[in-house]
Amino acid sequence: MDCPSCDVEMVDLVGDDHPLRKCGECGGLWIDVSDLNRVLLHNNSVGLESLGGKVNPEADSGQCRECLVDLVRVEGGDRNHPMGYDTCESCGGVFLESEFKDAKDFKQAQQEIVAFFKAFSNTKKKKAI
Repeated sequence: MDCPSCDVEMVDLVGDDHPLRKCGECGGLWIDVSDLNRVLLHNNSVGLESLGGKVNPEADSGQCRECLVDLVRVEGGDRNHPMGYDTCESCGGVFLESEFKDAKDFKQAQQEIVAFFKAFSNTKKKKAI
């Protein structure tokens, strides 16, 4: 599969029976939504559908290289640190842009994905009274 951002062939990072793809050029990651949910849930986080975020209809996110439909930009985080990812409404693939350039293997990429989505959801625990 080619990278949705820079059209370079992505390489598979394999682990735990669900591969994710990484672009050697921009560092972006592609993961299937079911695999992403499994990673999040196994790391004591909520699934993607519970993380919130807002679709940005103005964003030009390119095309899904799997099914050739336009990607949708979802934005979240807080005002001081806005974040976003692109997703395909057809196949459910999720593309995380270049913040993952340092991820050398599946385990490191997985840890960075979990950290990204924890920050993306911006869920702050309220103190018990």
